[in-house]
Amino acid sequence: MVIDLLTKRYPGMRAWLMQRLTAFAMAAYSIMLLVRIIILQPAVYEEWLSFFQPIWFRIASWLFWICLSVHAWLGVRDVFKDYVPDYDIRVVLLKLLATLLWAYIAWASWLFLVR
Repeated sequence: MVIDLLTKRYPGMRAWLMQRLTAFAMAAYSIMLLVRIIILQPAVYEEWLSFFQPIWFRIASWLFWICLSVHAWLGVRDVFKDYVPDYDIRVVLLKLLATLLWAYIAWASWLFLVR
């Protein structure tokens, strides 16, 4: 049943499911972030630095950015499909959006994984 829904017969189902899954992942991260802030209560710069130091938290934050980028791509792509009737302008806007999202992912990768 579920596999049948994800076939080419229902092309929008994969995008719909991916947007729901990324929203769920971002909500779970947000709750984890709030709980962590309430427990640790960082107040000064050094405490905030140590707040983001554990590797598991940096990976979780990086995955949050990946989910946010996928979620934004799917949502804005559909908005462009609905409200930008000229195909050439829509393609330019989608390429600009893709470039920006990849730049944000690269920045998040540097911030959370390399630095």
